[in-house]
Amino acid sequence: MRPQEALPAAPPARRAMLWRAGLLVLLIALAFAALRFTPLADLITRERMVAMFAALRDSWWAPLLLIALYAFTAPLGIPMTPYVVAGAVVFGLVAGSVYNVTGLLLGAATSYYLARALGRDFVVHVTRGRLRRAERVFERSGFWPLVQCRFLPFPFPVINFGAALAGVKAPLFLTTSLLGIIPSTLVHTFFISSLVEASDAAERWWIGAWYLSAFAAFNVLIGYPSLRRRWHRRRRYQELKEARRERRG
Repeated sequence: MRPQEALPAAPPARRAMLWRAGLLVLLIALAFAALRFTPLADLITRERMVAMFAALRDSWWAPLLLIALYAFTAPLGIPMTPYVVAGAVVFGLVAGSVYNVTGLLLGAATSYYLARALGRDFVVHVTRGRLRRAERVFERSGFWPLVQCRFLPFPFPVINFGAALAGVKAPLFLTTSLLGIIPSTLVHTFFISSLVEASDAAERWWIGAWYLSAFAAFNVLIGYPSLRRRWHRRRRYQELKEARRERRG
């Protein structure tokens, strides 16, 4: 018998599924149009965000506003970099790291659950149960690659929406997001705040070099388990081929 998710949806259920998927596409399209054809893109820049939060630094609710911007604009595909820069420059290394990590985690979670609620049924219906294979792949060997995504220059919404639509389970997504966002955001916040305090161009150059080196080191460290597993599988495959060849010989 086919899995339940692979069965054709009844007409009312199919219409509801299509409406949800259409709503998700509409939200993304409207956000893209707003960034492309309205002054919104000029408002959400590093300079504007830094200036706004610098003016609000003494307000008790300024950190809450920063975190709320992360949570509510991440699902719309708004770039997160201006918020990260504002948190690092205005609030400093310690407080800025706390606010940035909290905001990014909330933004990742809201994006994931929105895409899962609106688009997952459509993807399951279209793939006719084949999505289960992707789920098994992620459960078996997708942990460290999902963590590593947070250290690679992938757009923030692509990671979150892609994980939800590809069938990554919520515990796996949230755990890997936590392990990936915390260190990557600490690195971002530390080096951005250091660049602001740098006294000359030479110091900024060295900070930039250390920044790139840190991300390269994290990628090597996080990618090592996957590469090691792949190497062992390839070695085991070669051993099986050799054993089969000897039996035939």
